[in-house]
Amino acid sequence: MTLFEVLKKAKIILSNTTPDYDFDAWVLFSYFFGMTRSDYFIHSGDYVDSIKCDAFFDIINERKDGKPLQYIVGKWNFLDNEFYVGDGVLIPRADTECLVEKSAEIISQKDIKIVYDLCSGTGCIGISLAKMFEDITVFCLEKSNTALSYLKRNVELNGVNNVKIIQGDIFDGADKNCLNNCELIVSNPPYIKSEEIKSLQKEVQFEPVIALDGGNDGLSFYRALKDIWFDKIENCRHIIMECGEDQADDVAKIFSDYGNISFIKDLNNISLYFGCAVCSYFFFTAANDDLN
Repeated sequence: MTLFEVLKKAKIILSNTTPDYDFDAWVLFSYFFGMTRSDYFIHSGDYVDSIKCDAFFDIINERKDGKPLQYIVGKWNFLDNEFYVGDGVLIPRADTECLVEKSAEIISQKDIKIVYDLCSGTGCIGISLAKMFEDITVFCLEKSNTALSYLKRNVELNGVNNVKIIQGDIFDGADKNCLNNCELIVSNPPYIKSEEIKSLQKEVQFEPVIALDGGNDGLSFYRALKDIWFDKIENCRHIIMECGEDQADDVAKIFSDYGNISFIKDLNNISLYFGCAVCSYFFFTAANDDLN
């Protein structure tokens, strides 16, 4: 088969299983054969031996069976930075970029120097902020051993010296995690209801349950932040987190004691802004088709 025929067949295989089959086929083709678009146009008529063809279609079939594209490739782009991803760690998503951008705005305006990235996963949030602001210190808290290994590799990959990694559980609170001096908390915590995990789209099922499961009502992590973090972090004045698209009212109730609540919108989703004299809280809802 020629390279042209290989790519064409890959698109056909994926066409009935993934909505972005053209994109997926090209990403996997480029990854496997190490080709840019220009390379392909020059060499599309070149023949590929059967052994290499078989190996390529093995990964195409993995994608066909639902394995996330990001896991197959092993790296993914987030805010123009690369991050290692794979089995056992949550995939960075474009929706979370707006959370980082809003965090950066707060850091710049309020001259913040200490940031906590809770439930850090790959570290895409904390590491991105650390690269934007070399004079801040970002503490990345992660519980999972597997995710922690990706976090460490991503710190090295992105060459950041102002990130401190802590293995810990958000439900242990700030004190037990040796975190007691904070100006900004940023997090994309698990927020899917436990009973809904099995009904998520096929490729999301490959991602770790620990990074998705927010308890019976999906709100366990927000309660933990309110109940065992807030009164222990005296200097913290800003919280920014992601929540599910149908959780706005429930999350608002959890934090209702902290001031009046108003709503703002970004370009893609509804955002919740919690403002009061003491603290400000931002909650970005996930995209409708992102996890459902």
